[in-house]
Amino acid sequence: MLKGEFEKYHHKLVAEIAKKFNLKMTKEQNIPTHFSLKYVFDTENIEEIEEIVAKFCETHQKTAVKLGRFGNFPPKVVFINVKLSVPAKKTFFEFISELKKVKWMPWDKYDAENLAFHSTIAEECDEKFEDVWKFVQGKEKYFDYYFDNIAILKLEYENQKLVKWEVHKTYFMK
Repeated sequence: MLKGEFEKYHHKLVAEIAKKFNLKMTKEQNIPTHFSLKYVFDTENIEEIEEIVAKFCETHQKTAVKLGRFGNFPPKVVFINVKLSVPAKKTFFEFISELKKVKWMPWDKYDAENLAFHSTIAEECDEKFEDVWKFVQGKEKYFDYYFDNIAILKLEYENQKLVKWEVHKTYFMK
């Protein structure tokens, strides 16, 4: 999770974009301010993941990251880049190594070594993508932060429709 000044900046941008461009998914999901370490997966055994994350965080220290510069995955997503320091990359790959020991864990082409570190500010832009992209230009801010926690997020559904993301549990590194 990313807190403090970046969280305020992120929330403000998300709210502005969602309102100005009527991006329902961006607004309704209310995604907590974070950058992903592993893409979504389903499990009936979250306790196994909780144990892995807890042990990992107990044995690792926070590492530096830089937040800033906008990026995108056209035509759907606009985001803020997250640049990991060399020690943060090492921590990330050690974490992925632990997760890969979980036999049932799914991995797709954008996971692990192919993960693009980012913090999403707009989703499902589609035909509004170019306008959203133009809107964010000149609004960049840069932050020095830490990769100092790992949170497990969960999807909340109503009538088999994604409603929003919630923080299930957050674990802090030393």
